[in-house]
Amino acid sequence: MSTIKNILIPTDFSETANLAVAHGANMAHLFNAKIFLLHSVETTLYTGGPGEPVLVQEAEKVYQMGVAELKKVAEEISSKYKVDITQLTVSGKPAAAITDAIKENNIDIIVMGTHGASGFEEFFMGSNAHKVVNLAHCPVISIRVTTTNVGFSNIVMPIANGLHSRQKVNNVIDIASKYNSTVHVMGLLETNDPVDDNKFGIKLESVLHTLKHANIKYTTKLVRGHNPAVEAMKYSEEVNGDLIVIMTDHESDLTGMFLGTVAKQIVNHSKIPVMSIRPLEAHIEDFDPAGGTGVI
Repeated sequence: MSTIKNILIPTDFSETANLAVAHGANMAHLFNAKIFLLHSVETTLYTGGPGEPVLVQEAEKVYQMGVAELKKVAEEISSKYKVDITQLTVSGKPAAAITDAIKENNIDIIVMGTHGASGFEEFFMGSNAHKVVNLAHCPVISIRVTTTNVGFSNIVMPIANGLHSRQKVNNVIDIASKYNSTVHVMGLLETNDPVDDNKFGIKLESVLHTLKHANIKYTTKLVRGHNPAVEAMKYSEEVNGDLIVIMTDHESDLTGMFLGTVAKQIVNHSKIPVMSIRPLEAHIEDFDPAGGTGVI
């Protein structure tokens, strides 16, 4: 993601969704990007069978209420942030609505709440928040109700040993350059082997060099631990972080792909916004013979 042009913001008009709207609108203003504001109405919950026209009418009423509320939110955003907005009110399941919107509108990033009600509840509540992250091929910023400010002054970037962890660097530079952020690099040492430490030190220096070359302010700290999620969230508190950027460490089972344990822990339990990025396919030159999980 070298730039952000199209931002998808799903909303059910709840408190956390409103926080996500504020974050997404601010981002659109900074990047001069277009907003796609999405509200999904599950009309099947209201539609009955033959001989039940009242339920059908009720479904149409709920849909029109959604259209009206979305228009109101869009007008408020447009007036305050001076951004271009496309309103998307659709009938059906939220998962399908989000997936279709990504494909049809060339979405670069999603900004969403991690708690909500009605049609979005399955995807925005606690342990289920990772489902939207799992569906999306573009980065997702998830916003919790505990978020206290709009904007990202202090970005936490965990770097682990492995194939994918450093892929997030360009995304971080994109965000940090627009928000004038300080990037706090947490180097996660996963073994007690001095040889591994030296190899990882070389990798970390390349990350810091990239940040310096992009004129990004940064700090760095080495942490030795076995739970990357806990260490990342602890470090974010130390530096007063307002965004954690992670790779989604997808894993496989007999049913296909699912979000890995570390990413799920951070998305579900971080008190500050989390930017989740799906790893690109690793190339042979990225292979690390020293091992390492690279999960964050």
